Amino acid sequence: MAARAEDGMSTTTQTPQAGSTKQSVEPPARFDWMQVVRHTLFACLCGVVCGFASIVLCLFVGAARSLFERAPWLIWLLPVMGIVQLLMYRWWKLPLNLTTDAIIEKMRAGDHLSALLAPGILFSTGMTILAGGSVGKEAGALQIGASLGTTIAKPFRLHNILRREDHDDTYEINRYIASTGMAAAFSALFFAPLGSCMLVLELMRFTQLQYVTSMLIACFIAFLISNHFGIGDVINAVPVPSASWRIIGVCIVIGIAAAVAGSVFAIAIRLLQALTMRIRHNYFVWVIVGGLLFAVLVTVFGWWRFTGSGGEMLNDVLNMPDLSADFAIKMLLTVLCLGMWFKGGEIMPSFCIGGLLGSACFAMTGTDPLFGAALGSICFLTAFNRCPMSAVLLGCEIFGWGMFPFLAVGVAIAFLFGYPVGMYGASIDVLARSGWHQFFSNIRASVASNEVHDDAGFTDFVMAAGSALQHVAGSAMLAAQSEAIREQRRRHRHQDKDEHSAEHKIR
Repeated sequence: MAARAEDGMSTTTQTPQAGSTKQSVEPPARFDWMQVVRHTLFACLCGVVCGFASIVLCLFVGAARSLFERAPWLIWLLPVMGIVQLLMYRWWKLPLNLTTDAIIEKMRAGDHLSALLAPGILFSTGMTILAGGSVGKEAGALQIGASLGTTIAKPFRLHNILRREDHDDTYEINRYIASTGMAAAFSALFFAPLGSCMLVLELMRFTQLQYVTSMLIACFIAFLISNHFGIGDVINAVPVPSASWRIIGVCIVIGIAAAVAGSVFAIAIRLLQALTMRIRHNYFVWVIVGGLLFAVLVTVFGWWRFTGSGGEMLNDVLNMPDLSADFAIKMLLTVLCLGMWFKGGEIMPSFCIGGLLGSACFAMTGTDPLFGAALGSICFLTAFNRCPMSAVLLGCEIFGWGMFPFLAVGVAIAFLFGYPVGMYGASIDVLARSGWHQFFSNIRASVASNEVHDDAGFTDFVMAAGSALQHVAGSAMLAAQSEAIREQRRRHRHQDKDEHSAEHKIR
């Protein structure tokens, strides 16, 4: 046994001799300046391509919506559009259930994304909008950006800037390039580079934090391109009220209402998708059933204005208050489309539903319904996708930075009271429960592996201080537990003595 143990030690690490320096298990990381140049060029090119791709998406979907408004009878072709979408995905060897949350799961796993995903979601979203489906184009922007980022990065041969020999960083780079493209396309669509970058970071659970510089470069370049042409999702601003305790109360009420409605929205889509697959695992059947049901509901009840992404309805409610329960109708139609496997986005419909809900909260709060609509749209998005920091930044970039204190309160309430799993998975909730510990543990491990080769810096000091505090806290906890055990043993000894003395007296 001793010989085998010595042989095993000789194949891994060598026992340090007296007076020898500490040896690292892993080889030291090497800073690669050429990779810095490649990453920068990739970020610039990705921003340019994704910016123009967002413009093409907007023009294509806008043309489809205009055609539907001229020929509303196209709504009866919605089942046909669903079948064509599925056939196209099957032809291009894309999974038929490839939704935005499925793409995000693939990115989290570091899987490679197909280049055909970009044209696939572009044409599919246009077909759903052409037939009046209640979906948005934001999923198209996210998926197109992720696909383009993966495709553009191939000739650059990207690797980690800090490279180690014999270290495979393929999965990490796959996450990074897809995240950069996704953030850039979304930034161009909403004219919101900061919020878009934070959204992708939250969706990826901050695993791409080391690449935030490249992501921001791509986001700002895409934003400048779309802003120059003025093509994207333009959302009207609203008057910002003065801060008061009454306004804070309004934020709390709207936050709670959005938390409940946003959680119901996300759960309903997931439940409907799961229910359809449990009854019959055939996507073609469900797009036919869902398309016909959607067309019947819209035609019978005259819900024509609830078709499409909802961007026009959102701007209408931001200009003219809507105090009805229209948010429930828009939610029902959107759940029906997405739950029945039609291709399209859910973010703009969620903005619209939240805006209608916030405006309807005027009856409870008595405040400005336009302000309630703006606040409700962001709070609903928070409860729906569980990404609070990006929601605040998106709200500030869309409605103005004067909204920050009100958005901070409303978003915090919507996040706290909402269901802990949103449309795209747990997202930041994973970090809230256990991810932060793993995140900082990885940083400490990285610092420890390089401490022999690098000079100590601020990060090393912070990690060392954190380790020391953790050690002190652990020691204090062990001391407290030991003291409790000793006290328990003393009590047992006294109890045994009392029992012996009682038995002695009886005898």
